[in-house]
Amino acid sequence: MAEEFALDLEELRHLHEIAKRPRILSLLTSEIRNLEKLSSEATSTARASQIPIPAPIATGTTVSPSPARSYSPLASFSWDQDNDKVKIYVSLEGVDETKIESEFKPNSFDVKFHDIQGKNYRFAVVKLHKDIVPENCKILVKPKRVIITLVKASKANWLDLHFKEDKVVNC
Repeated sequence: MAEEFALDLEELRHLHEIAKRPRILSLLTSEIRNLEKLSSEATSTARASQIPIPAPIATGTTVSPSPARSYSPLASFSWDQDNDKVKIYVSLEGVDETKIESEFKPNSFDVKFHDIQGKNYRFAVVKLHKDIVPENCKILVKPKRVIITLVKASKANWLDLHFKEDKVVNC
């Protein structure tokens, strides 16, 4: 099973390298993360099955397990930039600022919107075109949209949100 995950990940990463459309890149990124998570869970489950598990102790209280959240990728967005920052505009109504989970890293970000009319949404870019300053990035919630502001680490024009490797052809 681990071998199947590895082969699937390899193929998804290859597709991510050749994809050009932002929506496709976002979908592939989301699927790569999901598969990486499944792969690591399968590996840790395999390890855990080798360790003896102690018998549970009855305490009289019951705790219902919390279901794992599933996320739908955001179908569309737009973005704009100036010398200092990139702004990403996501059309999404009914967003509660307290139900947003975000993680900004120097070359990636991941934003999760919880319980938007009963659904969870996720917008992530695994590898940005250029580096950002994570501690200065922010999210602004408006009535009909969310604005994600990425602060550029260096003043430069971005050709795309996603990093693209230069395709050099040897003649």
